[in-house]
Amino acid sequence: MADDDTLRTVYELVQLMSSLNETRRAILLALSHVYPRSVSGVQLGRLIGYSGKSRSLYRGVLTHMKEDGMILVDELTPRLHAIRINSEHPLLSVLVEMCRKFGEDTSKIYAKALEE
Repeated sequence: MADDDTLRTVYELVQLMSSLNETRRAILLALSHVYPRSVSGVQLGRLIGYSGKSRSLYRGVLTHMKEDGMILVDELTPRLHAIRINSEHPLLSVLVEMCRKFGEDTSKIYAKALEE
C-alpha cells in the first residue's frame, strides 16, 4: 500500500477532479494524456468531443482554467493558441504522472485523434 502522503495527494486529486464539471475534467484528462505536447483550441475541442466552436471554449472554460492555474495558454498568433496542462500545479503534476505511467493506451487514442 502507498504511504499516507501519496494517498493524501491522490485523495486531493480525486476531490479536485470531482469538483469540476464534465468539460473541465475532459480538458484536464486530454491535456494530461498528450503532455508535454500542447494543442490548439480546435484540436482540444476535437479531443474532448466539444461540438461548439473553440472561441466559446476560450471565452469561458479555458479562461477560467487559466486563471485557476490549471492550464497554460500561449498566444502564438492572435487567432492561434497553444494550450497545455500546468504540469507544475501540485495536484495536476500527479495526474500527468499517472497518465504517462498507466495511460499509454489512452494516450495513443488521443494522439491518433490529433492526427485526424
